[in-house]
Amino acid sequence: MLARYLGADGYGKLSVAMSAIAVLLCIGELGLARYTVRQLIAGGRNTEDTLASTLSARWLISIILFAFLTVVLLTTHPQGEILFWIYGIQLLSNPSTELIAWLEAKNQFHRAAAAQFAGFIASALFIVGGIHFKAPIYFFAITYAIEGWTFLGLSALWFRRKGGRIAWSLENLKKSIPILRQSWPELATQLALILLLRIDAIMTAWIRGDTEAGLYSAAVRISEVVYFVPTILASLYLPKLVLLYRDKSPAYLPGMRDYFSVTLIVSTALACLLALASPLVTWVFGPGFEKSAPILAIHAWSFIPYSIGVARTQYLTVENRLAVNIQAVGLALLINLGLNAWLIPIYGGLGAAWATLASYTAAWVLSSLILPGTADISQLLLSALQDTPRALGRGVQKIRQAAS
Repeated sequence: MLARYLGADGYGKLSVAMSAIAVLLCIGELGLARYTVRQLIAGGRNTEDTLASTLSARWLISIILFAFLTVVLLTTHPQGEILFWIYGIQLLSNPSTELIAWLEAKNQFHRAAAAQFAGFIASALFIVGGIHFKAPIYFFAITYAIEGWTFLGLSALWFRRKGGRIAWSLENLKKSIPILRQSWPELATQLALILLLRIDAIMTAWIRGDTEAGLYSAAVRISEVVYFVPTILASLYLPKLVLLYRDKSPAYLPGMRDYFSVTLIVSTALACLLALASPLVTWVFGPGFEKSAPILAIHAWSFIPYSIGVARTQYLTVENRLAVNIQAVGLALLINLGLNAWLIPIYGGLGAAWATLASYTAAWVLSSLILPGTADISQLLLSALQDTPRALGRGVQKIRQAAS
């Protein structure tokens, strides 16, 4: 609906600004999400100190990033500057997403999911209102902020109601400095990852213009509708797997294999649905987006390696080996940049979709087979693939039992 209203050019401007700010938001997260969950699960009574330290670290960096953005915008005045300002405000509130880690560690992820859904609904209502009243393009950037603030506000409410507290103190502020040193492997990985996820839209706009970027972003928007699913699966499995690993339980590896198997089943099914739904792009976005359909048909399949990557990251998080991801994601980013530079001038958004599929596959599938220190990951992935039919059978059996 929004893309239909703005057209490919306007939607492209909105997507490029969002993609650029997403890179700064990623840096501001410091790669702490999995670290915080792991510390909170194992921390016992120290959860209040852990939250205070991680929040302090993130707010410190986010303030620096916002100052950097301010200098850049005031000195360069890029096209669509107001969009960058509106999206950039999120840097100051984004550190509060650490509260989600607390909810997840306390097996309250469904609360965070409900808050996120409420934020989505609030944003959607404002978007519908903006279209009805013919609002300018910057209004729709504000709806993104509304979604985030609604989500964070409700999460904070649940955090307080469930007994969550933050132990603000000078001592915990000092502890944030070592956290910054410890988080660099995950930060480097997450930064490379967000560039991998967003650089395609930015390069498409740079090489072929905002209209082509809008066509590409429309396809990606539909493709990424299901990108929350691997996060939910991770949140369901990670707390239990952390405890099994800590206790050196023999059920740890079978549990991890089951997690990978479920990830493969779910991601393959959803990728198929997305690819089959590609002809509906024109119906969803309007007659100006016919070229988005073949882009979606290719981009949809990147969801499978993306989901494997999320599962792989959870495994490395549990085993405290996240540095292994740096090589894989860095290699994939180089492949993505090279393929984008080669394919986008020739094929536009379709070339960016092929570059995404190739780089995701390289990052999270092929790298496990060829990079040093990843032999256990490839074995886990292969065993999960072999176990997929049995896992599917167990799932069908559970559904039948629930239905009866």
